[in-house]
Amino acid sequence: MNNLTLLSSTRNFLFRIWQHRDALWMMIDREFKARYVGSFAGILWSIIHPLMLVAVYTLIFSLIFGRRIGETPFALWLFCALLPWIMFTEIIKGSAGVIEKNKNLITKTSFHSEILPFVVIGTALTGHLIGFCVLLFLLLLCGQSIGLYAFTIPFYLLCLVLFSLGLSWIVAALNVFIKDIGQAINVILQLWFYLCPIIYPAKIIPEKYHFLMRLNPIYFITEGYRKALLNNQGICLIDSVYFLGITLLLLFIGGWTFRRLKGQFAEVL
Repeated sequence: MNNLTLLSSTRNFLFRIWQHRDALWMMIDREFKARYVGSFAGILWSIIHPLMLVAVYTLIFSLIFGRRIGETPFALWLFCALLPWIMFTEIIKGSAGVIEKNKNLITKTSFHSEILPFVVIGTALTGHLIGFCVLLFLLLLCGQSIGLYAFTIPFYLLCLVLFSLGLSWIVAALNVFIKDIGQAINVILQLWFYLCPIIYPAKIIPEKYHFLMRLNPIYFITEGYRKALLNNQGICLIDSVYFLGITLLLLFIGGWTFRRLKGQFAEVL
């Protein structure tokens, strides 16, 4: 019975998202454009920002790890992993304040607040796709061959969206009641960044600790981007099982947490 209830609840939730798809697209478009209102460079900042990060990290860490990782220039190797990480951090940071930012919708109208994290995800995804086009251009410009396994990128991108969604529900709901969540998120993301082999190769981590990387969903995604675009490698089945197990659990916890707390949003806001 519980399984039937869960399936019915999930189906109803997906149906509500489909019903509100026009409003959702409109909110994503408005949010993305609002980022660059009054900015001279405008949408170019979605390209400049990741390129500047790549330039800074390359300048610093290429002196430690060399100008190339294998046959790949360090900057391209870094860009492949940094791009999904930037999207992930934008989603989590944006989710922290998304309920309060849209409190008029929640307090004055009958609004399904659980779709608000989708606005954050859609906005971050738009910038990610622009950055990904730049990455592909740079790969081709540098003579990097792109094989058929590059078509696995949509799978990794979907994985990133699902993992981010579960976590964003938790962050969005808890931040309504605990304002320190937003500050804690910044600290946690900084630690997470350095614990994940994004700016350094995974091979420098001792073999006995490699099992811990399988428990880090972001490692699965960032390394997946590198495998698909640089190494022409497919999806690792074992790593996928670990990732999907953690992500499905997080989606369940995130959805449950949000539903339990959303009835009190209007009172607190």
